Amino acid sequence: MQIRQSIGALHDDVVAGGFVYGSRVGDHTPSLPWHTANVMTYDDNISDGRIQILAERAVESLLTLVHRGTRLAFGTLMVVVVVCIGGFALGVAALSDGIEAVWIILGGLAAFIAIGAVMLAMGRLWAITRLGTSLVTEVERLIAGDPRSERVVIETVEASEGVQDQSAIVMSRQFFTMSNAVGTAGQFGALAIALKSVTTFPLLILLAVVITVGFSGLGLLFALGLLL
Repeated sequence: MQIRQSIGALHDDVVAGGFVYGSRVGDHTPSLPWHTANVMTYDDNISDGRIQILAERAVESLLTLVHRGTRLAFGTLMVVVVVCIGGFALGVAALSDGIEAVWIILGGLAAFIAIGAVMLAMGRLWAITRLGTSLVTEVERLIAGDPRSERVVIETVEASEGVQDQSAIVMSRQFFTMSNAVGTAGQFGALAIALKSVTTFPLLILLAVVITVGFSGLGLLFALGLLL
C-alpha cells in the first residue's frame, strides 16, 4: 500500500477514506471509499424500492381477485340456497316411507355441503382482506430471498393483470405457480393462507355448482311426480 514509508505516496492522495500528508495518513477510517459506499447505498435503495413496488402490485392483484371472488360467491350462494332447499323440500313432499327418510339424510347432507362450500370460500376470501400489510411484507421477503421466487411473482402479476377483465375463476388460476413457490413455509404464514384460499376457491365453487345441478334435476323429477 501507499501508506508504507518504503513505497511512499504522493501528497494529498486519497487512501481508503483519508489523505496522505507526507508520510502520515490523516483522518483515516477503516472503511470502503466514500464513492463506493455511496454507490452501494444507492443501489440498495433502488433494489428495495423495486421489491416494494412489485410486492404491492402482487398484493393488489390478489385483493382484486378477492373482491371479484366475493361477489361471485355471494351470487352463487343465493342460487345454491334456493335450488338446494327447494329441491330438498320437493323431495320430502314427493317421497314417502323409508325412501323419504333416506332422502332427508342424504339430501340434507348434500345441501349442507353445497351451501357450506360456498360459505367457506367466502369466509376464506374475506379473511384475506385483513392480511394486507402482512401480505406485502411477506411478498417482499419472498422476492428478496430467492431470485427464482422473484421471477415467479413477476410472472404471476403479469398474468393476473392480463386477465383483469375475466372472471375470478380465471384470475385464480394465475396464482397456482406462486402458491407452489411459497408452499407451507412457516415464515410466509399469511401469504400461504391467502394463496391457498384463492387457489381452492374454484374447487369449492365447482363442488357447490355440481351439487346444485343435481338438486335442480331431482327437484324437477319430484315436481313432476307431485303433479302426476
